[in-house]
Amino acid sequence: MALALENGHATTQWMPTTAEERKVVLQELEAILSSYHFRGSKRYPALLEYVVDAALDNRLGDLKERTLGVEVFGRDPGYDTNADPVVRVSAGEVRKRIAQYYHEHGHASRVQIDLPLGSYAPEFLLRAPDAILPIADPERLKFSEKATRSRRSLMRDILFVLAGVLLAGCGIAGYLYLESSSSGEVAMLKLWNPLFKSPRAVLIVLGTTHPSDTQPPPQTTTFAEHLNNPYHHLSVWVALALTHVTTVLEQHRKAYDVKESQETTLEDIRSRPIVLVGALNNNWTLRLTAPLRFHFSVTANGMQNIVDAANPGPTGWTVPSAQPYPSVTTDYALVARFHDPTTECPVIVIAGIGPYGTEAAGEFVQSPQHLAELSAKLPRGWENKNLEVVIKTNVIGAKAGPPVLVTTYTW
Repeated sequence: MALALENGHATTQWMPTTAEERKVVLQELEAILSSYHFRGSKRYPALLEYVVDAALDNRLGDLKERTLGVEVFGRDPGYDTNADPVVRVSAGEVRKRIAQYYHEHGHASRVQIDLPLGSYAPEFLLRAPDAILPIADPERLKFSEKATRSRRSLMRDILFVLAGVLLAGCGIAGYLYLESSSSGEVAMLKLWNPLFKSPRAVLIVLGTTHPSDTQPPPQTTTFAEHLNNPYHHLSVWVALALTHVTTVLEQHRKAYDVKESQETTLEDIRSRPIVLVGALNNNWTLRLTAPLRFHFSVTANGMQNIVDAANPGPTGWTVPSAQPYPSVTTDYALVARFHDPTTECPVIVIAGIGPYGTEAAGEFVQSPQHLAELSAKLPRGWENKNLEVVIKTNVIGAKAGPPVLVTTYTW
């Protein structure tokens, strides 16, 4: 049997063989599922209960991703596991909640149920020294408890003193840590969590143009002409924004797909979280942000800008479309996160009036520093609201500078 250390307790991997041992495992499962870590959900208890029952019944062949998707989550037998990673996402959440449960309640458990990383087959662990004794033999267990009672009494007094000191130190250290280094990470989770929590893969929709020319645009090309020039299939600025987005998703192990806006249909974006990159070259960005307070507009004289529906006057968030693109010195962008009635899912928008704004917006949504600054200026509970942010970037040498927060709106 394998020996390991779990939450400060020696453990041995073990498989129950008698009815009494199976009963102990099921009692431990009931305790886990009745804890606050699981009782607020239907999906995660269902998965954990299924895999434990299958393991106890020696049905390890049923513990495969597709089988679990069909049996636990009601998916069709031929469903695409890559496009719908409900089993992988749910298993990751189950592992996290099991770890939290044993961190808080593990001292009272003689048996531990674990779901190893990379597997859907649970492991059952005996927690030594007491749990090494046969669970079905109450007399031996009673003898073991009597033999260790006096030793535990002494240790309890020592641990009470140490716990007080450690709790005080941890409280101070935790406060300083959160204040100094994790506020940005917390803000990032608050921004992205609606997408992380969705069982479906995120769809990233990119603003692109289709190439029909083999010659690069001349330096006299205007800003508007440069933005829409068919020479660029996928601009470097959109590619940089895409890199920022995928970095966030991969850090949090969130699956994603990528499509061009011109090839994306309403069916593609229904009932799944989406990220829209780019504005004037992305028809889905223009369509889904049109009802929002801050949205994109092109005036009769060709000015490209972000407007404020609550204040119809000029905002100043504009880029002159007739200006040669190498001389553009300022760009503006919109970062938004909202629940869209068309897609019935959360949407994040990362889009500039021009390409520099899109690049800056991509940096903004990945930067703990900028997101901490944003969180500090938003009302409490903003993570549960829809959000729009207007940012500005100074363009130097045809490169976007750092994003600068201009204004915000939540509802």
